[in-house]
Amino acid sequence: MFGKPKYDMTLIQTTSKDALKRTALFACGGDVKAAKEIYDFFVQDMPNMPDYDTLPPSFMDQAKNTIGSVLGWVDENQDKLVGYWNIIQQMRGGAAATTPTAPTNLPNI
Repeated sequence: MFGKPKYDMTLIQTTSKDALKRTALFACGGDVKAAKEIYDFFVQDMPNMPDYDTLPPSFMDQAKNTIGSVLGWVDENQDKLVGYWNIIQQMRGGAAATTPTAPTNLPNI
């Protein structure tokens, strides 16, 4: 009764229906009937479980998101960064930087 469990339930992944089916079958050592019972036990309480796991973003997608967020932060904090640069230049005895202004004579595309 309190001995070793019949199946290794630590292998069960409930991230999607596909993962649940595969891991239940693996945890039961290929016993299809027991795997179906485990699958039904979990799925009855999770009606919105996705059919398949979502793929993690690729390296390029992660790089684009990271670079985009860094450039967005720099754009939002441009005035502060120029202010810090001016303070550093004044401490060194150099000329202060100016804040760039948007050009007004660009054609609309």
